[in-house]
Amino acid sequence: MKLIISATLILMAAAPPAVPQQQPTSTTIKTNVDEVLLDLVVRDKKGKPITDLTPEELTITDNGSKQTILSFRQVRGTEAVSATGATETLDPMRQIRLVTLAFEPTDSPTQRKLAREAAIDLVKGDQGTNVFYSVVVIDTRLLLLQQFTKDHDALIKAIEQATQGVSAPRLTSESDAIMAQLRQLINTQPGNTSGAVLPQNTLAAGSQLAGTTLNGNGPPTGDVLAAPLARVMLDMMRMDAAAQSNGTRMSIDALRALVDGLRPMPGRKSVMYFSAGMYRGTELDNMWRILLATANRNNVTFYSVDTRGVMIGAQNTGAMNQLDGATQSSANTTNSNMRVTQDQMMAGDTAETAGRANVQLAIRDLAESTGGFLIGDSNDLRVPLRHVNEEISSYYEISYNPGITNFDGSFRKLAVASTRKDLVIHARTGYFALPPEARLAGLAPFELPLLKAISDGKLPFDVEFRAGAVQLQPKKEGTNVAVLVEVPMHGLEAKPGVGTLDVHCSFASLVKDSTGQVVQKITRDRSFKVTEDQHKAGNFLDKTTFLLPPGKYTLDTAVLDEANQKIGVDHSEFTVAAASGVGISSLLPIRSGAPAPKGMDPNEPFQFQGNSLTPTLDKVVKKVPDAMLRLFFTVYQDAAISDKATVEIEFMKDGQTLQKVPMPLPAADAQGRIPYVMTIPAAAIPDGTYDIRATAKQGSTSAVSTATIKFEQ
Repeated sequence: MKLIISATLILMAAAPPAVPQQQPTSTTIKTNVDEVLLDLVVRDKKGKPITDLTPEELTITDNGSKQTILSFRQVRGTEAVSATGATETLDPMRQIRLVTLAFEPTDSPTQRKLAREAAIDLVKGDQGTNVFYSVVVIDTRLLLLQQFTKDHDALIKAIEQATQGVSAPRLTSESDAIMAQLRQLINTQPGNTSGAVLPQNTLAAGSQLAGTTLNGNGPPTGDVLAAPLARVMLDMMRMDAAAQSNGTRMSIDALRALVDGLRPMPGRKSVMYFSAGMYRGTELDNMWRILLATANRNNVTFYSVDTRGVMIGAQNTGAMNQLDGATQSSANTTNSNMRVTQDQMMAGDTAETAGRANVQLAIRDLAESTGGFLIGDSNDLRVPLRHVNEEISSYYEISYNPGITNFDGSFRKLAVASTRKDLVIHARTGYFALPPEARLAGLAPFELPLLKAISDGKLPFDVEFRAGAVQLQPKKEGTNVAVLVEVPMHGLEAKPGVGTLDVHCSFASLVKDSTGQVVQKITRDRSFKVTEDQHKAGNFLDKTTFLLPPGKYTLDTAVLDEANQKIGVDHSEFTVAAASGVGISSLLPIRSGAPAPKGMDPNEPFQFQGNSLTPTLDKVVKKVPDAMLRLFFTVYQDAAISDKATVEIEFMKDGQTLQKVPMPLPAADAQGRIPYVMTIPAAAIPDGTYDIRATAKQGSTSAVSTATIKFEQ
């Protein structure tokens, strides 16, 4: 079977046609699983597009080895032109161009104004054929303000909303409403039971989404595009709010979610990233490399817009300040106080990475490594935006066979040069050498051993960790469920770093329904710099929240210690009940709490009285002096019931009730939630294992949640 490998990188999108395929002409590019399809944009030194390039003028090297060009063509809108000048009409689905406008929030009105004007100029500019835009905001979570559309008025409205300085909490309800509409659209499509893109030659009439019509061999219409674009958009938004993450890590996670979601769509895809810059520490290097390689594999090009405008003499100031701070923090670590501040912990790393304080470097790298370019150091962005519009619809496609014999997951560097002088070539910089099945599934290299360990069906426990599904707020369409993965740092091998220890682990969790279908895949690759004390007592905790309909589910998780390649696997089962009346979350021990950060997502489930809570899956309480069991749960009132909710706590041992205690509940918040932290002194409880049951009641309805806790010396 032949597969199309999309973009410098080797994504294979293979959709078995349900409709007979058209016979390709001689210029059609078809590649097998060993070939790479590379797209590039070429301009002269004045920025004018080069449209008469020939394959003889290009040199492509893959990992330093010169490659033989197997096929060459220029894509222009709905057509492709071969090196001989022959033209053909592109497959309908390849005529679509998807552009996502991704905005990072800023407190600066000037920066918001520049981002707003640039985005509006882009969508109002000279558009190629079938260009669809979407609008998202990267804040405390990934927020959707506009699904893919060609409606300029709708886009301008979403752009203005994204750049008016409104906080994420105020945008959350609108984002959730749009996503609910997309899910409803997919669910009402007859026969649309999978997430696959429609076959390339599927044609239909009508057009509300796209505002276009279909004549002869033209592109798919809005009706045909509605469901696949809705699926792609929902897949792009599958990002954990990452409560334990913030800043650059969350931004990288969000950008990776966008890239992953775009994978199934063929053709050239672009993300316009509006940001005031990004500081990327060394602990994020692996995450960053995976983002770039995944974008290349999925044929996604980034264009970064520095919303700070003209920056005169300011780019290196941060680096000098950072070096001064590193020196001071390093001096402070000489005292005998055992408490180490974050600045002191990162002093060595700060000195090592002070050169990264030019926050424009990261967003420039993001663009140039994926075939785009940086738009910055200017308050007039009309010319570079015109170039973006040109590149979206007109570019070269080249295929070659790198002759890979060992798909070892290593990174292969790409370079493109021309014998013609004074050309500027925008091309991708490399890809991971992954086996065909991994490329087809859109997997990152670190995911392969994890998913293999899960599929083997064995449960090795060479890496200590805990994993579990925590049930949260019940809703009409299902229940919010949080998958927690908790890895004690002391169980991971630490390597000496610059003033700290380096720890690196990765994990994968698969949630499957009763038929064995994967309904949620969660993967993370995390590097940490920790002190010796943190390595001894710290924990890595990942929280991912999503909605599940009622039913029975399994949770399989694998954790890999990247330093020694040891692995642990865990399997558990859980049931999501249908929502009816009052609800109650799982009972969960709390490890610690801290004042909630500014702008914290109001939908974050683990917060209480202005504090952000760190839950734990550790159900053993050591009876050390002053030890406390703190159990967190949330009661969810039913707005349709006038009675107030109540809760009763029951202690049981060996099936026998020891005590029942009614607990007073405060008033519910605007969303009907009543979070509660129950504190129990460990010294007052005899050693042993206890079942703690919380029963919520409201009117004639009730809900029960139980936790098993062990108290020991």
